[in-house]
Amino acid sequence: MLNFLLRADTARLFPSRRVRTILSIALLGLTLNAWAAPENYRIDDTHSFANWSIRHIVGKTTGTFTGVKGTLMLDPANPNTGAANVTISLYSLESGHRARDIHVLTSDYLDANAYPDMRFAASGFRSTSKDAGVMSGQLTLHGATRQVDIPYTILGTATDPLGNVRTAFEGRFTLNRSDYGITKYVDGGSGMIGNEVEITLLVEALKLGPDGQPLNMKAKPVTPPVAAPTQPAEPAKKDSKPDLKDMFKGIFN
Repeated sequence: MLNFLLRADTARLFPSRRVRTILSIALLGLTLNAWAAPENYRIDDTHSFANWSIRHIVGKTTGTFTGVKGTLMLDPANPNTGAANVTISLYSLESGHRARDIHVLTSDYLDANAYPDMRFAASGFRSTSKDAGVMSGQLTLHGATRQVDIPYTILGTATDPLGNVRTAFEGRFTLNRSDYGITKYVDGGSGMIGNEVEITLLVEALKLGPDGQPLNMKAKPVTPPVAAPTQPAEPAKKDSKPDLKDMFKGIFN
């Protein structure tokens, strides 16, 4: 109906068919943009990981952080805007060797007792294609905050068997641990442990509904209770006066 009214008004004001076509396309685009609303997501920490890799002498050691939590906001109508606030628990470190994990968490490296979390807050988005872009923001680690750029890819959106709408993301970037005051064994770049840390973010996020809870496509709409039909009130009974004949019946007979 709205498109019909737009075409009618355009035809009345602009009789040229070519002009009408251009204006109709422009108006339709504005209408679709107005209908598209920002989408809010909550990171599913059971399916999200911050994987890392670092040089060790001549090889590489890898591991992950499993405690990835936070929120995301995407605007399909304007992919150059968005928001992201992510917190990663350093105590969720797993490298496949418990003794190494404990050592990395000490003050020699991450000092998790003093700085238990790594945090990222996005301050800008730049779209590079339909499903990819660069997210810029502040990364806080080991008491230091630095600006980082994280190229990301939207891997897809689907509804899981429970009806939850999921969108998956992948981001890759590299940081120098010495920029965050973690310098043990760096030794000017020729040390036993490398300075560059390669990080891969694998995130699944649940789309949220207007109530801030995960949107569920299988949830049945809540039907308001149907009020029972009101029964008409019975008319009040009038007090009838006793008939004198009935009262004295049998007394004088």
